[in-house]
Amino acid sequence: MSSKAYLTWALNQEGDLVHVDEVPNGNECCCVCPHCKSALCAKNGGDGEKMIHHFAHLSGADCVGAVESALHKMAKDVLSESKCVFLPNRFDGRLGEQHRFDRVEVEFYDKDTRLRPDCIGYNEDKSLWIEFKRTHAVDTKKRGKIISAHIDCIEIDLNGCSLDPVAIKEFIMNSVENRKWIRDISVSNRKAGHASGSGYCDRYDDYYDEYRRLNRTFAKDNNGQLVNLRDDMANMNEHSYYCLACGKEMTIDVDDDGSYLFTHVEEQPLCEDDLYLHEAAKEIIYAKFHASNDFPISIPQHLPCCDSSACAFYNQEECVKDKHIPYDLKKHGYVECLKDYMFPNTKYKCDLVIKRADTFDQAIIISIDAGSCHVDVTSLDNRIVELEVYNEESLMTLQDNAIGEGRATFLNFKKNNSGTVDRTEIDRGIEKFELFSSGKHHLDIVSCSEINNRKRSTVCEIIFAEQTMGLYEAKIYSLLKCYQKKRKACYCELCFFLSEVNSYGLTEKICRRYKTKGTPQYPIREAPIDCEYFSLNRTLVANIERDPTDVTVIEREFEPI
Repeated sequence: MSSKAYLTWALNQEGDLVHVDEVPNGNECCCVCPHCKSALCAKNGGDGEKMIHHFAHLSGADCVGAVESALHKMAKDVLSESKCVFLPNRFDGRLGEQHRFDRVEVEFYDKDTRLRPDCIGYNEDKSLWIEFKRTHAVDTKKRGKIISAHIDCIEIDLNGCSLDPVAIKEFIMNSVENRKWIRDISVSNRKAGHASGSGYCDRYDDYYDEYRRLNRTFAKDNNGQLVNLRDDMANMNEHSYYCLACGKEMTIDVDDDGSYLFTHVEEQPLCEDDLYLHEAAKEIIYAKFHASNDFPISIPQHLPCCDSSACAFYNQEECVKDKHIPYDLKKHGYVECLKDYMFPNTKYKCDLVIKRADTFDQAIIISIDAGSCHVDVTSLDNRIVELEVYNEESLMTLQDNAIGEGRATFLNFKKNNSGTVDRTEIDRGIEKFELFSSGKHHLDIVSCSEINNRKRSTVCEIIFAEQTMGLYEAKIYSLLKCYQKKRKACYCELCFFLSEVNSYGLTEKICRRYKTKGTPQYPIREAPIDCEYFSLNRTLVANIERDPTDVTVIEREFEPI
């Protein structure tokens, strides 16, 4: 027998699907094709051994979509009758499950979206659209309208299903295969980027190098307004949207992991991501300038510590904080923002120029660096802010923060400022040695704000103010100072008899006289005081005394509290 798919189901006069063996043989079956609605002839004579019972068009035409339309109609009838469907796996990782409806409507026309879904299932005040795919999936514009209207919807792929109501029912009700969410209320947050859920794709990712695409969240509507999909204001039932890079029509879509994005209605050819990032950044800044009464720009400044004049540990190079200071350009008279402006005697256009009302003197240029899409304007003497954009998150930074908060380079700006910062903001580590009344000692790197903190039992501090040493060298240097002043301490680390041994991959310091004189085997652990067998390591002392010629040390003594 032929492997050809035969039309075994057709529509009767009431519009219901009937099997070929349920109607009279021949032209009196009174059935029409589910696809083209042409009259059919039932060929159900005989026992079916020599010829499969089937319907044929009276005109003799070979209707390509007949079987697909019958399968589509059968799926809708099965769902309408059973009121049950197996949901797809969720975008957030939860597994699909069987779901029953209170009622199901077939091909109900939705006035708001002007769409007619295959089925709508209802549970009290909640609804779910179900679309069946055979030859054509839900097209991009339709998906966009469904997402914009916040309608939960799934698509079930009927490819691979036979024209058998029992098999179709089993597939719809009990299988999780070949179905997906178009919109899922449980994970309806509109996020962008590579949809791992916790990250995003950019031009530096291996994922991007392989697939060459970013999830785009910015576009322009038919009124020329910039739209950010994350603001949840896009609505394809009211507006059309267009690509910022190539100007072609776009729609709202969802990727395989539940991230909503703008995508081209025509899939090929796609415009370059670098061009999209460049144009999106430019439009964001331009719209931001004209939408508000202020326009903050965050300029990096080198600010010294506020205690510079009184602090004994102040270092001009280290006690400085690089801090972004916000300036409102509009308060300084910058009231115009120009796109793609070409200065006289140049051969290129600047992305954005921000200027005062009647002059280009002291105009500020904003240049967008989006990889391959970048114009070098550094030959100009103007103040220049070069902004690097590389993914959707960098675009969000431009929209939500002052210009310069992300990856930015400021050229021809003054970096010195009359302001200061609190010492708690200075990111400087100072080596500090402490000797306690028990003879034990401690060396650590502390911040400026902690330098004056001390324990009740501290009797001596040695602080390396100007030039740091290695921690070991600083400890030996400090112990040597204490030894020279005959302070009570454990000086085993200065002792000639201290040696390093390797045991099972570990390095330990032991006293070579522990067997003959009964000294502690591991003196660093036990910290003995006034060992009668102590002998100063002259070589170690000579090395330490030779090295710290450029080290500024401050010693402070205290009475234990």
